[in-house]
Amino acid sequence: MAADAVTQQAKAKYYPQIDAYAIQTGGNIRPLSAFNIAGAQNHPTSYIQNAGVIANQLIYDFGQTANKVLAEMATTAAAEKNILTHKALVILTVQQAYLSCLKHKRLLQIAQETVRERGKIRDQVATLYAHQLKSKLDLDLISVELRNAEVLLVQVKSNLHASFAALNNAMGVRGPADYTLEDVPVLLSSIDTLESLTQLGLSQRPELLGSADRIRSAEAQLKSAQALYLPTISAAGMGGVIHFSDAPTNQDPGATPGFSQAWWGAAATLSVPLFTGFLIENRVAEARQQKYKEEQKKTDLANRVVLEVTESYLTLQTAKQQITVAEQEVTAAREALTLARERYRAGLSSIVDVTTATTDLVVAEVRLADSNYAYKASTVAVSYSTGSGFREF
Repeated sequence: MAADAVTQQAKAKYYPQIDAYAIQTGGNIRPLSAFNIAGAQNHPTSYIQNAGVIANQLIYDFGQTANKVLAEMATTAAAEKNILTHKALVILTVQQAYLSCLKHKRLLQIAQETVRERGKIRDQVATLYAHQLKSKLDLDLISVELRNAEVLLVQVKSNLHASFAALNNAMGVRGPADYTLEDVPVLLSSIDTLESLTQLGLSQRPELLGSADRIRSAEAQLKSAQALYLPTISAAGMGGVIHFSDAPTNQDPGATPGFSQAWWGAAATLSVPLFTGFLIENRVAEARQQKYKEEQKKTDLANRVVLEVTESYLTLQTAKQQITVAEQEVTAAREALTLARERYRAGLSSIVDVTTATTDLVVAEVRLADSNYAYKASTVAVSYSTGSGFREF
């Protein structure tokens, strides 16, 4: 809105500039007597009242105003792209916070399952210890593992609350401390090539589109500055009423009562800059360097876009591969835990093997959860880096 207001200011030169004025003067407009002592006036002081309007209209300035208007219009377009940039960033932040909440909810489920699993094992070991089939050391070891799992559960709950607070912050609200979130399924699908995604990002990212608008604005500003070398043609019109009187009319019997007269005038002006103290030259130089600056900013921004697309693409590919490996690891860890528990009941292994197997299962499930939500987050990051994600909203 501020940029649009500046554009309207630039367009104001297309319209007449009309001012009203009122002038009150007093003084001697007649010659002084050469023989009057101390230069005294030989006639009373004259008073003049003048009131009217002045109108100025620009006729032609060889593109100064036109290019300035085009520059401000391009700046307004760049401001609109800036809004889209912030919109895309807000959407990305909310999506990332949402996925972080889902991830921590999954980690909470894993922690709760770990506590239940180790609680069952502790109860079994306690029963065997009560029948003097297992040692007190086994019971102590599994009890320590249970307490470690409970501590981990408390930490995961705290992290979940923090992630919900981050989600509220991303949405810009002071909402509840907990939400019932819809899960986002992990759908492993093929994606476009890195080259096609890069081209998509270079053509759709609102930052780059806004940078192109700023370059157009700088080009128009340069043309407007160069037009300062050329003449300016304008017209002026004036009109009003003027009143002459001698004063004080109510005290001097010989004073004239005064008279009023309406008047008007019109003129055309041709202004040609001959020397401005190198003002125009430096304005042109400034505008040219501003254009170069915006071009270099766009180049730097394009490089950043290519980097973001590449990083998100590689992260997505890595997460996709890690999911398959993590799923196999979880399956193997479950089988290893089942085998360790059976061997422990049969007296063929120690409690250390059981606790190690439960820890391996937790690590595998956490790694799978990390891979799943890393894949989802990478999908969101790819959409953001290519400038296509925010267009859905």
